[in-house]
Amino acid sequence: MMDLKTLFKSTALCLALAGMGISSSALAADATLKIHGTVKASPCTVEADDASGNYNVALGDDIQAASLTAGVGSAWKDVNLKLKDCPSSTTSVTAKFSGTPATETGGTDLYKNTGDAENVQIELQNKTASTRLGDNSTMEVLVVGATNDAIFPLQARAYSVAGGATPGTIIGTVQVAFTYQ
Repeated sequence: MMDLKTLFKSTALCLALAGMGISSSALAADATLKIHGTVKASPCTVEADDASGNYNVALGDDIQAASLTAGVGSAWKDVNLKLKDCPSSTTSVTAKFSGTPATETGGTDLYKNTGDAENVQIELQNKTASTRLGDNSTMEVLVVGATNDAIFPLQARAYSVAGGATPGTIIGTVQVAFTYQ
């Protein structure tokens, strides 16, 4: 059996060793954990013509080639691009328009017609401000708080920079990307 003196020495040695461990950890350097992130608003829902999110804009089947002289366009077709179910924290939405620009001189803010009508471009415009919305242009609208909707009032038409339009189809695609504020 261990005598009391030996037990006391063993206990004192254990406490001394444990104390050295605590004091060495107490002298270690401190670290700071910096945590960051961003909470973004949920997107609104695009109220589109089909399940793919497409808006189909019919410019009409009665555009006369002879009427598209240099610098003249067809009648405007209204397009109200509507976003619904916007979160209450979203106060405005910015749309960025992109597509293949027309290659004709003076038509860089128009879109290329990929149909077979020649010398015809597609013009997209902010209806409220009467400004063209060419490739990489943006437009911002406020979200209506009572309905949580955002409506982009647009208009589109066939246009001819140089005149000399020929009969044929008018086809174009404009992508719209939304940023929520």
